[in-house]
Amino acid sequence: MTARDRSDPASERERLRGKKLLAVDYGRVRVGLATGDPLGISLTLIGFVRRETDAQAALVVAQVAQQHGCEGVLLGLPLHANGDRGANVGWVMAFRRELAKVCALPVGEVDERYSSAEADELLRERGEWPPKPGRSDAAAAAILLRRFHAGE
Repeated sequence: MTARDRSDPASERERLRGKKLLAVDYGRVRVGLATGDPLGISLTLIGFVRRETDAQAALVVAQVAQQHGCEGVLLGLPLHANGDRGANVGWVMAFRRELAKVCALPVGEVDERYSSAEADELLRERGEWPPKPGRSDAAAAAILLRRFHAGE
């Protein structure tokens, strides 16, 4: 784990506050993406990146952030139900290191526990079930943004 992996969550949150963010729901197959305005009033599901390698996915994420005028990136952190970091956090940290190689934007983290289930429920309520491939991943990314702006 590098010093960049251990940044202070409070200072990360402060650096990202008031900025247009790209939320990233990292997965080993698909990486969901969403963005919104700096206050989190409107959220936009961008879609997903089919992940082949972390380097490839990081490059696409960096390009999408630039295309959408984002000023920071928000990564979902897959914590256990009790809040502990599990083995999957290592995958996200490895992706974060790849992203840092191609993207100079500040990167923050937000707890992604149950975001996929919440995204699926949201899509069901909106009548978008079953969703198209990647739609749940993008919706989960939007939920990460909502949580960040709500201070969770």
